[in-house]
Amino acid sequence: MTLRHKISLTVNGKSCNLEVDSQRTLLDVLRRDLALTGTKEGCGMGDCGTCTVLLNGKPINSCLTLAVEADG
Repeated sequence: MTLRHKISLTVNGKSCNLEVDSQRTLLDVLRRDLALTGTKEGCGMGDCGTCTVLLNGKPINSCLTLAVEADG
């Protein structure tokens, strides 16, 4: 059973409140829920860096980061 969580993100200066499954990646939420398709999936394992985004000013692999980890 997958748990759902309410999360709050600020993306490109815009506040977003979402309810997401606990196992969804940040990449998936950015692309599917927020329609921010500029973030691409490459290898899906964090090796290529194609999915890199800034989280609190630090580069992270959004394919390896759960959306709930980006809450706040």
